[in-house]
Amino acid sequence: MAQFNNEFALGEKVNDLPLPPVRVYIGCSWFNEQQREHLKKGLTAIEINPSISRKYSHFPLDFQYKGLDVAEHPELLHDVEWQARTFNSDIEGIIGADLCLMLYLPSFPDDGGAFELGYAKGIGKQSVMVVPDDDVDNLNLMLAYGVTRVIKLSELSTFDFRHIHAGTYKGFVH
Repeated sequence: MAQFNNEFALGEKVNDLPLPPVRVYIGCSWFNEQQREHLKKGLTAIEINPSISRKYSHFPLDFQYKGLDVAEHPELLHDVEWQARTFNSDIEGIIGADLCLMLYLPSFPDDGGAFELGYAKGIGKQSVMVVPDDDVDNLNLMLAYGVTRVIKLSELSTFDFRHIHAGTYKGFVH
């Protein structure tokens, strides 16, 4: 039988212990230069955020089917096996994560990112949409209110993903 050490330092309480980092599904779009730049900045912020375990998170581009980069092999987009495996890998990544984090550009909407956020909501996962600081004022209504929080990219490196409370989007919707 396993033994657990239940001893704490004098005066220390369980609620005072630091929470471990969370595993997130890191969704993103990477189809144009603006999306790739947002992705790059987002990953940099995630790497320094102590509340996220980048090592145990699911970033789809880290798990491309057969290790093939679709950006280098666009013909894969027409391969039914690649399509099915990629879709299922992303769904399993969302299911296995503690929450969904979406690096999103409202000025370049992405149906795939919207689906991933909707799927996360449908299975009861919290989700945080990360938008650029200057591109936050016009979201689709379903996205604006379908996520737990909308935060700006400048908040990503310090946002505490271990304790997310619902926020209210205050920008314009369409």
